[in-house]
Amino acid sequence: MTAIHTGELVDRIGEAVLADPAVARLDGGPFQTVATYLPGRRVVGVTAADRITVSVVLRFDQPIPAVVAALRDRVRRVAGDLPIDVHVNDLESKEVPA
Repeated sequence: MTAIHTGELVDRIGEAVLADPAVARLDGGPFQTVATYLPGRRVVGVTAADRITVSVVLRFDQPIPAVVAALRDRVRRVAGDLPIDVHVNDLESKEVPA
């Protein structure tokens, strides 16, 4: 996989993951190590090589296992049959108006 293809792939994976309403944002993990470094920019929350890693913060309003399964399906549609790891690094709660 060349750098250009890798850049396009991680962009498409990031877009697919962020399109899920349960995802608040992509996240680099506790040490910001989940990222792809490309010329002039960094894509936080996605790595792609011989396996895909996606790191996210979820909205806490749906069952986490179901969301993770849905995210794997979204990523698989973009990346094919590579192994996919989904890391849930945090939850964002909905604020309830007083």
